[in-house]
Amino acid sequence: MDDNKKITNEDTREVYDEFFEHAMHLLNDHQAPVELIAGTMLAIAQRLYKTQLSDEEYEAMMEVIKDAPVNPYEVRKERIH
Repeated sequence: MDDNKKITNEDTREVYDEFFEHAMHLLNDHQAPVELIAGTMLAIAQRLYKTQLSDEEYEAMMEVIKDAPVNPYEVRKERIH
């Protein structure tokens, strides 16, 4: 993406939905552990930030991420008897 292009909410939603769909595919269709999927996505994000940002910007971003409120997904766990 061009550095001068403004990222819209639509852009954000589209990318989020694509990553989410792929994560759900790995979780549901391949039975991959959630820790593997989440950890891998986090590692990729950190490497992208580390590649794009200065050391100071990277540390500031990690502080924002560390302190950001996060809501869990609403999942219904069912036990089959």
